[in-house]
Amino acid sequence: MIGDVLLSSILCDNLRKAYPDATIDYMVYESTIAVLQGNKSISNLILFKKKHRKSKREFFKLLLEIRSNKYDIVIDAYSKIESFLPVLFSGAKQKISFSKNWQKLLFTDVVEKIQTPKTNLGLIIEQRLSLLDPLHLKIDLDTFPKLYVTTEEKEFAKKTFKKHHLDPTRKTVMVSIIGSSEAKTYPPNYMAEIIDDIAINYDLNIVFNYIPNQIEQAKTIFKLCKKETQSKIYFEVLGKNIREFIAIMNECDLIIGNDGGAINMAKALGKSSFIIFSPWIDKKGWATFEDGIKHVSVHLNDFIPELLINNSEKEIKKNNFSLYQEFKPSLFKDKINSFIKFNLSNKVEQNIQQIKYQKQLLSALIITYNEENNIAAVLDDLDFAAEILVIDSFSTDKTVEIVKSYGNVQLFQHPFENFAKQRNYAISLASNPWILFIDGDERLTPELKQEIIQTIQQKESCSAYNFYRISMFKNTPLHFSGKQTEKIFRLFQKEKAQYVSHKIVHEKLAISGTIGELKNKLIHYSYSDYNNYKQKMTLYGKLKAKEEFMKGTKPGFFHFYIRPLYQFIYQYIIRFGILDGKNGIIICYLNALSVYIRFQELKKIKS
Repeated sequence: MIGDVLLSSILCDNLRKAYPDATIDYMVYESTIAVLQGNKSISNLILFKKKHRKSKREFFKLLLEIRSNKYDIVIDAYSKIESFLPVLFSGAKQKISFSKNWQKLLFTDVVEKIQTPKTNLGLIIEQRLSLLDPLHLKIDLDTFPKLYVTTEEKEFAKKTFKKHHLDPTRKTVMVSIIGSSEAKTYPPNYMAEIIDDIAINYDLNIVFNYIPNQIEQAKTIFKLCKKETQSKIYFEVLGKNIREFIAIMNECDLIIGNDGGAINMAKALGKSSFIIFSPWIDKKGWATFEDGIKHVSVHLNDFIPELLINNSEKEIKKNNFSLYQEFKPSLFKDKINSFIKFNLSNKVEQNIQQIKYQKQLLSALIITYNEENNIAAVLDDLDFAAEILVIDSFSTDKTVEIVKSYGNVQLFQHPFENFAKQRNYAISLASNPWILFIDGDERLTPELKQEIIQTIQQKESCSAYNFYRISMFKNTPLHFSGKQTEKIFRLFQKEKAQYVSHKIVHEKLAISGTIGELKNKLIHYSYSDYNNYKQKMTLYGKLKAKEEFMKGTKPGFFHFYIRPLYQFIYQYIIRFGILDGKNGIIICYLNALSVYIRFQELKKIKS
């Protein structure tokens, strides 16, 4: 509960700011008070101790103590059955919590729990701050939880570093080698591999973070490290309690490792952080202050999303160990190296400003219609763009509602005539020299993001770039069926490209200048199921009929029967769709069906 208590303390900070003379009490588990020491926003700590859980009599005495304080306002951030009685006994006129069915019986104000973060504060912090909404506070909200280190604690840390002979000329990185549970702990052999890589590439002091009863696990990771790495590890620089850990962390320069209380405390001390999330944890909640520079995190879903899609949290947790085995260090070593280089440089602020400048080069554009199942994932992918524009064709689902929940996204609604016109309209709204087009069913890998950033920085860039795509059908890659060489223009310079008007589906980009290709592939989830893809192919067939009409095509036997048959044979035999098994048959059939629908629709238009 340490991380939760620390993050929730921002409620006290903001209440103190709004009500300087108020009594502000904070009810927490006794084991968490170390992270609240020195916080002057808190008047009193109401401690929930072990005895209150074990003895009904002691719990009732605590309730009477709460009752005697005669509170005016109670905010229940815990929002569970266990907090029901303390809230009830508070006697407060205004009671605030998150909206649940039973909450409405007790609370005067219930707040809908935010499900999608609007900023890089992180979902947990945004949810906590939303509990202040019913109070209508006329202040600029503080959003960053803080830890307070005493002069004595700072001296303790310096003496500890000196006692264990840490090289004062080196920077120091703390590695959070063990998570709060086995399910949140990165495999020891993988963790050792990461530590070896850090030790080989950087001249650093390495401090392990673990608690005394985890010493055997810590020794296992130490022994898995190479001998030359072990000489850089200061294994016994260890705090006996949370306050000593905080003091030691305050002397370190950054932290890398498993998600948990240690990471949250490091952030509250202003330290840079790199988090490795467990596969079963939803990182959008706890990836707080993520900016890709000072605070970075990685999750299996960032790299191999097909392993997690369509699996419930229960199923993912059950398969957590095997999923961890797929989360190899090689997937994100480059991200760790970039993180360390930025944050150990004496020019960190200059680096941050340079990245901000780079972002100003790029506008990301998305055209949507009923994309409620995709849009959040797409917008999360585009955190590196300076400008994100969504051009919606008056969706009837929750697409618009989701887009509006993102504070950094501009929404435009525009009637859909065809894809070319809609894309050109989107381009006209962009304010940056580079355009990145992404569809709702496409995803960017971290490697592709990095390649895009590097490409637009080059002094001699091409006018436009093709992306190769990995097409997925029911979350399984299609290796053949004509998809093996599929590529599409997605990145181009605004002043050097425009979509031609006569291609209204599978639109064509007219380019002035040179053309390049990016190495990393775009993931395409166009084919979620049979019916979904059939609807899409039907729509494309009808739109292509309009193109044929404008060309003056006269449909006949050849178009109705030979063309669809040829399309199937070409994709299934010549382009090896047969090797994609059942999925290959489905894809090739539906593409042939689209050709048939095209000319049947053309016949209707001409009649």
